[in-house]
Amino acid sequence: MDRKFLKIAHRGYSELYSENTLPAFQKAIEHGADMIELDVHLTRDGVLVVIHDNDIERTSNGKGDVAQFTLKELRQFDFDFKKTAGDSFVPIPTLAEVIDLVKGKLQLNIEIKNCPHRYKGIEDALASLLIEKDFISESVVSSFDHFSLLTLKKIEPGIKIGMLYDSVWVTFQEEVKALDIYSLHPSIDAFDTDQARWAQESGYRVYPWVARNRETVKRIMESGLANGVMVNDLKLFSL
Repeated sequence: MDRKFLKIAHRGYSELYSENTLPAFQKAIEHGADMIELDVHLTRDGVLVVIHDNDIERTSNGKGDVAQFTLKELRQFDFDFKKTAGDSFVPIPTLAEVIDLVKGKLQLNIEIKNCPHRYKGIEDALASLLIEKDFISESVVSSFDHFSLLTLKKIEPGIKIGMLYDSVWVTFQEEVKALDIYSLHPSIDAFDTDQARWAQESGYRVYPWVARNRETVKRIMESGLANGVMVNDLKLFSL
């Protein structure tokens, strides 16, 4: 490969800091990440917020689904669930805030979360924000919801999309071509060497997730079949 192998911080530096928070993203920048992977949901008042789960119970001191709250209501809760920021109160970040933090420093892999709750208009909101922030060239939008990716491409064809998957299927190549994707995002278990080789030869990027030890990072790097790998712990790149 003639491109740099990317160090991708999964939900920020999530091994040491509360995932999908501004402190985790700032630490990922400081520790040399090339890209940050994060997840977005839509609030009741139509704001893109960064959180992995459909509800806030696991990662905050609140309860309830993201979709039932306005941004102002969500801001009442502390999302430093690991208490890695000391006594500081850490609110849920908006995607706009994250873009402002990382712009010009690294890329974002933005995963649309559209299940089990389907967010009407999330593709329009995301496309509008990426255009407003002039951030299309610095981002990849991924999702398990391939219909959502198609919708996004219709709204703004210039957005790069990534296909998330965690299993291998027969019509793989046909679906990749139909989606007009930029990158493939297989789970480590679904990182199939034949498919990855085909993807590389066809000009697609490949970003597996999530490597949890140095041996896996080394194997993925030395395969020559990936353009980066997602990790929770950026120290795993110290081979």
